[in-house]
Amino acid sequence: MPLTSGQRLGIYEIVSPIGSGGMGEVYRARDTKLGREVAIKVLPEAFSEDKERLARFEREARLLASLNHPNIATIHGLEESDRVRFLVMELVEGETLAETISQGPIPVDEALPLFQQIAEGLEAAHEKGVIHRDLKPANIKVTPAGKAKVLDFGLAKAFENDAPASDLSQSPTLTREGTQAGVIMGTAAYMSPEQARGKALDKRTDIWSFGCCLYEALTGKVAFPGETVSDTIAGILKNEPDWRLLPSDTPPTIDSLLRRCLRKDRDRRVRDVGDASLEIEESASGPAEYPVAAGVGRMRRVTPFAVTALGASIVTALIVWSLTRSLAPAQKAVSRFAIPVAPDAELALTARPSVAISPDGQHIAYVARRNESTQLFLRALNQIEARPLDGTEEASMPFFSPDGQWLGFYAGGKLMKVSVTGGAPVTISATVDPRGASWGPDGTIVFSSTASGGLSRISADGGVPEVLTAPNRERREKTHRFPQVLPGGKAVLFTLGTGDIDSYDDASIAVLSLETGEYRVVLEGGAYARYCPSGHLVYARAGALLAVPSDLAGLAVKGAPVPVVPGVVTQPNYGPAEFALSRDGSLLYAPGDSRGGERQVLWVDRQGRSQTLIETPRPFDRPRLSPDGRLLALGIDGANSSVWLYELARGSLTRLASGFDNWVPVWTPDGRRVAFTSTRDGPSMLFWRAADGSGPAERLTRSEHFQTASSWSRDGKILAFAENRPATGLDIWVLSMEGDRTPQPLLQTESNERRAMFSPNGRWMAYESDELGQYEIYAQPFPGSGAKQQVSIGGGTRPRWNPNGKELFYLNGDQMMAVELETKGELNLGRPRLLFEKPFADVGYDVAPDGQRFVMIDESESEPPPTQLILVQNWAEELKRLVPTH
Repeated sequence: MPLTSGQRLGIYEIVSPIGSGGMGEVYRARDTKLGREVAIKVLPEAFSEDKERLARFEREARLLASLNHPNIATIHGLEESDRVRFLVMELVEGETLAETISQGPIPVDEALPLFQQIAEGLEAAHEKGVIHRDLKPANIKVTPAGKAKVLDFGLAKAFENDAPASDLSQSPTLTREGTQAGVIMGTAAYMSPEQARGKALDKRTDIWSFGCCLYEALTGKVAFPGETVSDTIAGILKNEPDWRLLPSDTPPTIDSLLRRCLRKDRDRRVRDVGDASLEIEESASGPAEYPVAAGVGRMRRVTPFAVTALGASIVTALIVWSLTRSLAPAQKAVSRFAIPVAPDAELALTARPSVAISPDGQHIAYVARRNESTQLFLRALNQIEARPLDGTEEASMPFFSPDGQWLGFYAGGKLMKVSVTGGAPVTISATVDPRGASWGPDGTIVFSSTASGGLSRISADGGVPEVLTAPNRERREKTHRFPQVLPGGKAVLFTLGTGDIDSYDDASIAVLSLETGEYRVVLEGGAYARYCPSGHLVYARAGALLAVPSDLAGLAVKGAPVPVVPGVVTQPNYGPAEFALSRDGSLLYAPGDSRGGERQVLWVDRQGRSQTLIETPRPFDRPRLSPDGRLLALGIDGANSSVWLYELARGSLTRLASGFDNWVPVWTPDGRRVAFTSTRDGPSMLFWRAADGSGPAERLTRSEHFQTASSWSRDGKILAFAENRPATGLDIWVLSMEGDRTPQPLLQTESNERRAMFSPNGRWMAYESDELGQYEIYAQPFPGSGAKQQVSIGGGTRPRWNPNGKELFYLNGDQMMAVELETKGELNLGRPRLLFEKPFADVGYDVAPDGQRFVMIDESESEPPPTQLILVQNWAEELKRLVPTH
């Protein structure tokens, strides 16, 4: 029964009604004992009669009353008078955030301070184990003094009954006058996907709702609109907010924060709202978020003469571009096109770039995945469809020659090129996992090599690569990657990453003079920079492109970076951003988001049924079980890849090797040591360390060529590993632990051979070779002579022996294959048979000691790769208007 003005509930005198909702009616009241005004929430009669539910509510209310924070409306107590149960709460003056938003979007500079307060209130509650569960603009008030107060904190859980969580009619909300109590009104639009599905909730559901509220405040629009509750829930589960509605002055960090708050996979969502609070605080502080090196930047081997020469060389390098730009028409029409990827295909996203545009803007190239295979596709803009390029299977990293007649790419451990008119690809040089390449006007190609971490240069006709840069270890530089040869061919723009960083935010943009060999940082806080003929540097940060005017004569940028294109696919750990610029200023990009790269470690049985092995997803790779099955060695990828040991019985994860890159662990047969590849002493070489962590890591090899360990012989006296050399590509070598420990080549041909695995009895070696044009699994005697036998049929990678010696496993795409065999005398092979087929991550696997289970790694849930590209012709004209250069 509604209460009237002047009516008493114990010491509380009702003043006026405030509103009503699914959890009861709310009144302004006066505490006659303490002389203060409070808010009274009268609980429904049916609720008060449910003793079990009421007892639970009382327990929750006592916990909520312990919350004491300036941005949380306080609960004073739960009381009863004349058989009426009611909550006594702090009375918060002002209008709700919903009422404020109804008048239009809140300016960015006003919204950010409010949401920093909201985040701080949420953080305080989460630290006490309390989650809100019903955060929405109607439950946030803004006082006349500008302070944000979160209302009804935790009451969603306190009020819930034993109805199934998926029964949306039980979701608490403050309904409008005249609506039925408990009916979903504003709440559904702010539910997290896991809440909508009726799953167990944690603090990340509040982070989702926080993102919905911030999006709505900035845009004036609900993030997931729908005419009905069902439409809204469907949108939450399947759709993305319209990111184009965000105001143009939204800081990129806020754009990124919103996207990470609204990830449907909560394991990839922002984990702590305190992190959101810090990001908002930094964004609200202004341009300092994007520090720029204006003047003296970090320099390798810097002398006053070198600085002068570097400045002169880069100015010279760009005069041609500037003159060319000055002769162009003053205004060109800006046109946008959506270009679909090849039918039944999707963009293939890797650690290397996937899209390219020719210098004249008339051709685009991309890497697409279709039927579990990747291939290069080329499309002329005067043609309707793209065509696949023969011989480019498993290719990545496309880049055009300056005249647009050749397309460079990387495949099978080799840098290659193919004519845009067709024909067989031509090998330029063997290399190791390059991260970007650029073709200069002098007929040379500058590329980044993972083996050295620096930049190298080679003739487009082949030859021996020339080292241009090496990361400065004293400054903890880890990598130089994604080069762009600037016009004139005298300087190179590239991304510099350090050993301490883990994201785009900490990478730097540097410029190298090809005349002096000196490089310097010109901009901090971004990656994958490209120079635009409009006079800007365009670069990536976590799902967005930014632009900043460039004073290239002074080797600096001028002004603050401005976000210019939201929603561009970027890879984690300062990986590539999927965009490219032509010489005439056209922009090609893949629409999407920043991708997380986190993976789940699973047990998988021989039928393909899986269960989680390590609960928390991380960028795991290359798992290897110890011989007794008690420990799992594996890598955690990132800016600083490292080797970790996971104890299966206790669920503990400890670091074994860190400091620069360490990866590809391999156990010794006695389980006492782990060998691995490391860059701690220069290029990637082999080390080992005691599994108990005692003593330092010991170097096993020294080479200027990239090396990765594969397996140990049964007696632990020989280590097989792969080494990549320019002349022969990947070869199999062996290191004897006796004598002078001089490595010797075992299989060294013009083909690539890798991933050698000793059989359990030590008499055979299985390995991969691409001598037939694709990788297949072979086996041959070890040691001694004897013909090799092909094990796989129709392709195969990553061989693994069953510890009982009677089976050999391998992968063929997403298929786990098994071959029965006999190894006591001659090697007798059975026919390959399929065990299971599932799309696990291609980062390695291992076999349990009993041969009945596999350790596999699965990619965490993420948005599917794009099926179309966006082309903006003459984008430079638009960029000049968005970010004036003077």
